[in-house]
Amino acid sequence: MIFSIIIFILTLLVLVVIHELGHFIMAKRFGIKVEEFGFGIPPKIFGKRIGETIYSLNALPIGGFVRLLGEDEESASKRSLNERDFRAKSVGQRIAVVIAGVVMNLILAWAIFYTVIIYQNFRIIYPTLDQGVFVGFVQENFPAEAAGIKVGDRILRVDDRQVKNFDDPRNFIKEKNGQPVSLTISDAQGQNQKTIIVTPKKADKEGYLIGVGFSPIAIKEYKTPLEKTFSGITYSYDLTKLTFAGLGKTFYDLFAGNFKSVSQSVSGPVGLATISNEILSGGRSAVPFYVWFVGVISLTLSIFNVLPVPALDGGRLLFLVIEAVTGKKVSEQTERTVHQIGFILLLGLALLITYSDISKLIR
Repeated sequence: MIFSIIIFILTLLVLVVIHELGHFIMAKRFGIKVEEFGFGIPPKIFGKRIGETIYSLNALPIGGFVRLLGEDEESASKRSLNERDFRAKSVGQRIAVVIAGVVMNLILAWAIFYTVIIYQNFRIIYPTLDQGVFVGFVQENFPAEAAGIKVGDRILRVDDRQVKNFDDPRNFIKEKNGQPVSLTISDAQGQNQKTIIVTPKKADKEGYLIGVGFSPIAIKEYKTPLEKTFSGITYSYDLTKLTFAGLGKTFYDLFAGNFKSVSQSVSGPVGLATISNEILSGGRSAVPFYVWFVGVISLTLSIFNVLPVPALDGGRLLFLVIEAVTGKKVSEQTERTVHQIGFILLLGLALLITYSDISKLIR
């Protein structure tokens, strides 16, 4: 357990540092002075100046930050701006600096997904919002292959019987004793439904089979050269759509007063650490799954950081876009106040999620 927690903390630290490295590199690219590059969240334990930048190690190892010259000063009037001040740069350059961290996390997610997909022979876990029964593999020269059933298809009904449990499809098909069976299938998300008639094939010892392996987890398989070439990117796109669908469901449940469902659907660092421990307990065989898990976290960081939420990169980006469109900069005092309020709300939300995660553990 302790080892898993250490691995997870190091994972978070690396992901956040890579995010902040994006800001750092782009700031240097535009000649902005980087006053501090912090590993972890203050209070500061140790700091060393190298060149013009202080590189600090801080007490809370779950984040990081880059402090740019003039980025959060109270007023530009207190001193004259020089060419190395963040605020002295064009709005386009400031936008590039702000979104650089998001881009770094996105590129990392792509790289991780490509690695996992290639390692697993162009197959990968395909998360869904709800539970279901899916096709995990299709055997050659069996009726399912001839009928066009594919890996990742969701089994909704066998004849007129709804599939509710993992064992249902197998049992329902065996009960037909070789007679044609009607399968209602869809994609992993339950969309694009269609009905296929399959006649099971006699197997020597196992009775009548259609030639598929069922799985409680959806699997995505990339077959054509084009699919394989863009697999890491399209997989990230699919997960992004799923993330927003899940976010919409969470808000719906929240406004509907279904707080138990909301609690089950969200996780903070404690919840993610628990998932990490469960994965790593599987030993070496679980390494690809953990690497995939890191990719999901990196993608999630990029998605939520780009949302127009005060105190996040997306909140800063919103003010810069307003400036780019209107040609007028929002007052620093207004922007600072909005970010401070946003930070307080985010902190409160983080505490609530942490409380929820801990409550799940002690039940």
